[in-house]
Parts: sequence; structure tokens; C-alpha cells
Amino acid sequence: MFLDAYVNQKVQIKLKNFPESMIGDVTGIYQPDEWYLVKIVHAENMGIWVENPCYKRTPVQKEDGTAIPSEDQVEETCITHMFLRWDYIASVITFPDADPMADKKAKLIGFQPDVD
Repeated sequence: MFLDAYVNQKVQIKLKNFPESMIGDVTGIYQPDEWYLVKIVHAENMGIWVENPCYKRTPVQKEDGTAIPSEDQVEETCITHMFLRWDYIASVITFPDADPMADKKAKLIGFQPDVD
């Protein structure tokens, strides 16, 4: 697949028909009508895996299964990988000669838009 050459690199994607139920903190996609700059983790026939570098979570258990008291629970930021089906991708722009950067045309997954 062509996008295999762009694994671990950033590309711009334009979404389409993105379900409203997937907009928000879980996906890091807040404005689905905008272009997004994403790092491809893996490409496959059904879609692409992309990285969300700033997923926020609050652990409620330790690794051994012991509950963390609510007063000790602390929100942390971590990297997650998310699968986007081709059904939700209208277009992909690659940058073969340049390292893409976030610009006015592309949002980063996970960053909430400024609220006026």
C-alpha cells in the first residue's frame, strides 16, 4: 500500500461523514470538518492507524488491580493509537520532500480548539 512508505511520518487528512458520537476527548478530533495533521502508525485495507499524542486519562487502578483513592487520582497525558476507517477519510496529503508542520490548514489531533 502506498501509505506504508509514510509510516511514522506525518500526513494531512481531510475527514468526511465523521460520526458526531466520535467527536471529542476520546478521539481528540474536535472539528471534523477541518484538515488534520496526523502521524501514521500503520496503514491497512480498512483504514489507517494514527497517533493522538495528547490523550488525557485518569487512572483509577494500579497495575496490580488495587483501586487508587479518588483524592490520589491524577490526570495524565499519554500517546494513543486510533483507527480511522477509510469511510471517514475524504483525502490524504503526503509531503515527500518536506517535514510537515501544523499550519493554518491543519489541526493536530488532541488539541482542543480555542474557544472564543
